[in-house]
Amino acid sequence: MKKILLPALALLLASCGFHLKGTGVTSQPLPYQNWHVEGGAVMQKALENALRRADGHPVSEAESQITLRVVDFQKRRDIYTITRAAAINEYLLAMTVKAQAFRNGEPVGEPMEVKVHRTMDYADSEVLGKQEEEETIWSEMRIDAADQIVRRLTFLKGCRAH
Repeated sequence: MKKILLPALALLLASCGFHLKGTGVTSQPLPYQNWHVEGGAVMQKALENALRRADGHPVSEAESQITLRVVDFQKRRDIYTITRAAAINEYLLAMTVKAQAFRNGEPVGEPMEVKVHRTMDYADSEVLGKQEEEETIWSEMRIDAADQIVRRLTFLKGCRAH
């Protein structure tokens, strides 16, 4: 019975459109295949990888059909919780990315703004390990923000390629 139940469950999930998180499957295809990413030195690699996962191709400006420009990038670390002894217990890491798609120098669609937040536990006794953990969290946040931006690119209005 168990030998039949597991494959049947897997088949049921696959048939309803279920996908594991992070598999890069978007609901719609990108309106263009060749994208140029500019102005986002911090976000460059994450955006190019997110475009590849969505079957887009990051290319040079001369080869591109459309340009994705990172207009603004901000990140901050705030104290989130403190202990009764007034020691920091958690930080809130926040990232805001604003981007706009351009075709022939003209904006396409509305500007996009993505906000990503994470909390990070903190202990004075683990300062070195926490610095590495914080860098890992920032990296994951950049990937998350890039995936959200690329997902929004699939919904650009009135710009389907001919």
